[in-house]
Amino acid sequence: MVIMKKILCIVLSVVMIVSCCFVFADAAPTYKATWTMTANVNGTSYNSNNTITVKPGDAVKVTLRLANNYYIGPTCLQIFYNSNMFTGSRNGEFNKNGKLYGVCGKTWSTYTDWNDAHPDNLNQGWPNYSADKLAEFKKNHHFLRVTMTPNVMMTSTTVGSINEELITITFDVSKSAQPGSTGQIILPVESRRDKNYKTGYFFCAIYKTEEINSKEMMVYADNQTFDCSKAVLNFQVASSAKLGDVNKDGKINSTDALLALQSSVGSKTLTAEQKTLADVNKDKVVNSVDALKILQYSVGIITKF
Repeated sequence: MVIMKKILCIVLSVVMIVSCCFVFADAAPTYKATWTMTANVNGTSYNSNNTITVKPGDAVKVTLRLANNYYIGPTCLQIFYNSNMFTGSRNGEFNKNGKLYGVCGKTWSTYTDWNDAHPDNLNQGWPNYSADKLAEFKKNHHFLRVTMTPNVMMTSTTVGSINEELITITFDVSKSAQPGSTGQIILPVESRRDKNYKTGYFFCAIYKTEEINSKEMMVYADNQTFDCSKAVLNFQVASSAKLGDVNKDGKINSTDALLALQSSVGSKTLTAEQKTLADVNKDKVVNSVDALKILQYSVGIITKF
């Protein structure tokens, strides 16, 4: 009996191992593209975890990086920016040492800002938002388009797995941007291809092999994913007033504390700049905690926020 049990255990173990081999052998490969953006303002670098403070007239240099695990072919994407904060973009400098640029070159790598786009193209490429959300998005966003297409006359080889910067674009903060106003530069994940939008403007051609001419391009793949969670930059226009000086009279006193308290209970409406000045603990909410800190500062109980 003991011997039979041992034999049975061995047989079951062998069956499980063989079954696992078949499962893994049949497992479909997965393809992933990860997009990230970083910014440089007046010599300081920022990433998606920061709220970036800018001044009217600043130049913001934004760098786009792509990491993938497949053979990449034609690539097209659109980066959106708040038109109430940025007058537009300029100086789209491609990474000329990059592998993707190496098979695309100057002729086949293009960057076009909203201000230079043909009128017929201005209605194309918006995110796949619901109608009401898209209508609101269009009110205060413009976009620029980046395309990188391997030149098949130059090479028949696509680019394998890469993790490199593709392009650095300079955005100009409007000189009339209001203090306290906020904005974004963003690559919306909703712009990517999906089952209902297979040829969208967020496009990365996937090849099974490195040969472009092999016709092994995957027009759409269920196991293709995009990660754009780090492809968003948040900005806020700096105020000339000191933190806590809600009414901007040059003094921090009980009047400022009262304004913060009134705002917290809805009896006073503050401007975007005033909200920034009142949020002294920087938790993005103006409430009684901020009012108390402003009052404590005004009488010398605390010396900094």
